[in-house]
Amino acid sequence: MVLGGYSRWSGAGESVPAVMKRERQTIMSSFGITDNSNRILRNTFAASTMAYIVSSLTTSLGSLIDGVVIGQFLGLDSMAAFGLASPVLIVFAVIGAILASGARNRFILKIGSGDMAGARGVFTLSMVLSAGTSILMMLVTFLFSTPICVMLGARDSAANLLGETRGYLLGMAIGLPAMNVARVLRNYMTVDNDRMLTVISSLVLALVDVVLDVLIAVMGGGTFGMGLATSISHYAGLGVLLVHFRRRERLTRFSLKDMDWRETGSMVVRGLPTGVGHVSNTLRTIILNHILAGTVMAAGCIAAYSVHRQADRLLNPFVFGISDSVITLAGLLVSEENRPMLKRLTKDYFAMIWTMVLGISVLFWFASPAFAALFIKDDPQALIYGIRAARSYAVGLPLYALNHAYSGYMEGRGKPKHAMVFTFLVEGAYLVICAMALTPLFHEDAIWYAFPACQVLQLLTIAGVIFCMNLKEKAKPKDFWDWFMALPNDFDVPDEDRIDRTISSHDEVIELSEAAWKFCREKGCDPRRCYAISLAVEELATNTVLTGFRPGHNNTIDMRILKKGDEFIVRIRDDCEIFDPVKQLQLYDRTVPERHIGLRIAIGSAKDVQYTTMLKLNNLVIRV
Repeated sequence: MVLGGYSRWSGAGESVPAVMKRERQTIMSSFGITDNSNRILRNTFAASTMAYIVSSLTTSLGSLIDGVVIGQFLGLDSMAAFGLASPVLIVFAVIGAILASGARNRFILKIGSGDMAGARGVFTLSMVLSAGTSILMMLVTFLFSTPICVMLGARDSAANLLGETRGYLLGMAIGLPAMNVARVLRNYMTVDNDRMLTVISSLVLALVDVVLDVLIAVMGGGTFGMGLATSISHYAGLGVLLVHFRRRERLTRFSLKDMDWRETGSMVVRGLPTGVGHVSNTLRTIILNHILAGTVMAAGCIAAYSVHRQADRLLNPFVFGISDSVITLAGLLVSEENRPMLKRLTKDYFAMIWTMVLGISVLFWFASPAFAALFIKDDPQALIYGIRAARSYAVGLPLYALNHAYSGYMEGRGKPKHAMVFTFLVEGAYLVICAMALTPLFHEDAIWYAFPACQVLQLLTIAGVIFCMNLKEKAKPKDFWDWFMALPNDFDVPDEDRIDRTISSHDEVIELSEAAWKFCREKGCDPRRCYAISLAVEELATNTVLTGFRPGHNNTIDMRILKKGDEFIVRIRDDCEIFDPVKQLQLYDRTVPERHIGLRIAIGSAKDVQYTTMLKLNNLVIRV
């Protein structure tokens, strides 16, 4: 049967016909398939990281563009006012950040358990909450804008910045609903197989903001106009994301009848690590702005710290992209208790940090003078401070990425308290402590030098926590990676009770089928179940290899067979076209029972068969 021009069924019954066996070498060689046991995880990690980077960068683009235009056209005082307003911009994003992270996790859990109504309810609730709370925050900002700006540091020697700080704040507040609803939606796009739409949305947002900012700057619109332009661009970006709902095949559906307000608590708890990071970041920025406001060069120092903040907005999407991807994949692998794949994920994110992030850090170091000049003009001393601020961020960036990735790993492991503490320390507490400790030595420069110092302190804290966790679990790590993951000894089944293989050819399917039979017999499995497991491996993997693998894509299948208690479990994962074999089998004509008899026997003998699709992966679990 052909579905949409594509078939995953060979129609071969229990085994592949002899003629196809003779030709399989030619077929496989045309695909260019090679042995690559980490390909699916590595490619999925890379793809999801890029999607999350784009999603995170979108939330920063508006403010980043505003900073450049203000620095070039409106002068030092406007740039300082922009810096004073930045903590509230983080607060504006807190609700969206918490809901985006928490709702995504709950949504994935519902989908994975087959609760589609619950998934619709979570999606609907997250949309209602993000829009409702954003409108409320917008109204509060309109009513209390002046005292908010004074609290931010527009006082004493920086009192002349009050008007421009208030103007930018009011302009940005208008776009709050679009900003937060879009942030939540972008996290769903990655799960719902529509990553490209986030890229298009980001491009539209940036284009609209640049055009409007320049027009407003030329017309003398001031900081209020800058904020308003960014708000309009966020509504434009949201409009692009709404195109997703024209697709028929989608997981995200609005349904008030399925909405359960009791899910609010679960979403908030799961999103709290992200929220704590935003709040901690806000508090530290307010404290440091107050310190700088009391210096002789208040406007110049605050403007320089704004350069540091803009470096953060430009580059932290790479940090949070890796961290978000680790959260998603670690959560999936922890739910499967898959120690080998968790170790591979850990190695993958280390590799990405020490290649991509370190490379970006080196490039940014050399580009720092040009970057600082985008925001500070006609003030040589402030520009020197700005270059130092940007370079200090570049120095600390790789360790910042490593620290956040480990926080993401803790969150994915189901330890949100650990993740919250780590995030609070690195985003706020340690930065303030380091800034105060370094002030007698470096004076104003201590504010930005504190960033790399804070990362070292955080890394030492993580190492101490890992040591204590391994000690508590009485773990016996085999290598550094086992020690770093700090998993309990009873996590996953012992090595002798599982088979982990990556399949890239039909020959390997046959070998694994035979190995599965032998493994099950050695573990005391009765012949009927041995046959069902061996048959499931051969039937499902063969159909995927012969009709799912695409020439030039180097497709593989990750397969896991394990004994857990009295139960035998087969896990099959591939990155071919989205396809549910159980659902399609039910559509076949039951009046011809001999069709696909091997698959019918394999699935019919199972206690439970569960199929899910997430991150463009087919995942099938068979319990026998």
